[in-house]
Amino acid sequence: MNHYVNEFYLTAAEVNAQEEMPLSRLVTLIIDTATAHANSLGFGYAHMMETNTSWVLSRLSIDLTRMPGVNRRYLLVTWVDNVNRLYSDRMFQLQDGQTGEVIGWAHTTWMAIDMDSRRPTDLTVHKSLVDVIEQREFGGEKSGKLQPLRESSESYSYTFKVSDIDVNRHVTTRRYIDLITDLWPLEKYIECRVSRFEIAFKHEARYAEEAVTLKSPRPGADDVYDTEIRVGDTACALARVRFMER
Repeated sequence: MNHYVNEFYLTAAEVNAQEEMPLSRLVTLIIDTATAHANSLGFGYAHMMETNTSWVLSRLSIDLTRMPGVNRRYLLVTWVDNVNRLYSDRMFQLQDGQTGEVIGWAHTTWMAIDMDSRRPTDLTVHKSLVDVIEQREFGGEKSGKLQPLRESSESYSYTFKVSDIDVNRHVTTRRYIDLITDLWPLEKYIECRVSRFEIAFKHEARYAEEAVTLKSPRPGADDVYDTEIRVGDTACALARVRFMER
């Protein structure tokens, strides 16, 4: 099947102070759903490792009419929208499993990198990937251009710890998202919710490195912020967050 459905139930142990799914948990589910679909179609982790390559998430954008709430069933539907030599675009639709309401959309861009050189490889050689491209309605907005922030931006420092790294000893996507979420106090999330989030991954951070997470209001946009996670002079991730009053 060219599209894949992941059904899940949001428990009390998984929600935040607003009884909603944390943004980092949603991003993790998106990655897990993409991985499961790729594995089912034969171009997942095991297949890619046969050619010494691995999937890497390059960009992600999410549009939400509301966050998933506690004690409800949800569906993530995913499909491959496009493949070229360097990138593959994968789309997602988030549905309330009890009402069928579509409450969110996500667009992800993936690369396959050589494990030794860390350079992108040609995706078009994976015929099974090209063959499953499916044109479906997408109600979200693809990622825009993200830029590094000024030195004068509001910021805080964090040193990456054992719980922040994956099997490759690189910092997890979840930790990046949580660092960005923590740029605002609890009061902000009581009054507002995230209606759009986008992130571009630029460089892999590692255990024991000290990062600086920066935030700056986007000029001319209401309640939109540009953010950056930086190690030394190197940008590891650039993100943009849009809030909406509850």
